[in-house]
Amino acid sequence: MFDNSEDIVVHYDEIMAELASGDVANDQNRFRKLMKEQSDLAPLVETYGEYKKAKQLQVDALEMLEEEHKEDSTADAEAQVENSDEVEEETEVSESAKAETEPSENASDNGEKKQITTEEELDEEIYRRIALKHVERQRKKHRKKHYFLRFVVLLCIGTGVFLFLKSNYFNIKSFSVEGNSYYTDAEVISMAKAKKGVNLIFDAGLSDIKKNLKGNPYFEDIYVKRSLPDKLIISVKERRQTAAIVYGESFVVIDEDGTVLRKATVDPQVTLLTGLTISKMNIGEKVEVEESDALKMTLRMLSAMNKGDLFFKKIDVSKVLIRAYIYDTLSVKGTPKELMQTIQRGELQKVVNNLFNDKINRGTIKVGGSDYMSFTPEIDA
Repeated sequence: MFDNSEDIVVHYDEIMAELASGDVANDQNRFRKLMKEQSDLAPLVETYGEYKKAKQLQVDALEMLEEEHKEDSTADAEAQVENSDEVEEETEVSESAKAETEPSENASDNGEKKQITTEEELDEEIYRRIALKHVERQRKKHRKKHYFLRFVVLLCIGTGVFLFLKSNYFNIKSFSVEGNSYYTDAEVISMAKAKKGVNLIFDAGLSDIKKNLKGNPYFEDIYVKRSLPDKLIISVKERRQTAAIVYGESFVVIDEDGTVLRKATVDPQVTLLTGLTISKMNIGEKVEVEESDALKMTLRMLSAMNKGDLFFKKIDVSKVLIRAYIYDTLSVKGTPKELMQTIQRGELQKVVNNLFNDKINRGTIKVGGSDYMSFTPEIDA
């Protein structure tokens, strides 16, 4: 824009020097011409002088920014790269602003004055854009600092929470056992190897507790849970003792599915099953007998017995027609299926109650098909 301005300034200085010499006063035409030319050029020269001052201020500002960024770069290599980019961006801003505001070469005199005004606006635009770029960079730096600060705060909070959860406040102080009937609370806790004084959240060892209890066939399902801040709850679902197969001088206790729960040497106080030949017996597994069909039907009948509020002291399954003893001297005779159906209908219970009311505790109740039942006071062989 001011490519020939320096020449104009030089010419203006020459005019001022000639006017100052005093020789031109002898030539009035020359004097008037120089005065008019001086008057026309004076605003341009003055404005150009202001422009040069503004440009120098711009250069000084950029140098200050560069010095500031150079100082930062000595402490941080990443800042050095950023400062280099900043200088390039400012140069691009300056050139871009000039390109947007540069007038055409064929401008009139009025246009030249307008060019001068536009040049002032150009400098303002350059400073404005540089300032905006600087502000944006500062915002990015602040955002990075904020992100780092947030990370540090979250890390401190997380560490504090972790240390709090690891504190003695969450150490196990008590146990609660639910669902147990065969074993006492103390026995369950002992078998589980659960310990007081360890951290409930991190060191309770829930999987180990379940594993320890799973080794006992009486426990069908096991649930272990925490109760903050210091209680451990062990909930179990026990297999129920349903019958005991007489096995020589001992008893093999089984549940309603035939799973072996234990081997006892004394009467386990459940329904005794005689007449069965055990072929395989392992604790925690289903017992295998040669009379497998008879055992299945007898277990189904025992399930109906438990639901029907009836108890058989002993069942002999050695024959096709089984004999179920209510007392040692009062028994029921029939197939397992017929006895089960009679119990499910509640008919056998009614007969037994009538005998009890009549104080009859000796004899044989025979059960047949088509709802047939009979009673004889003799113990039928």
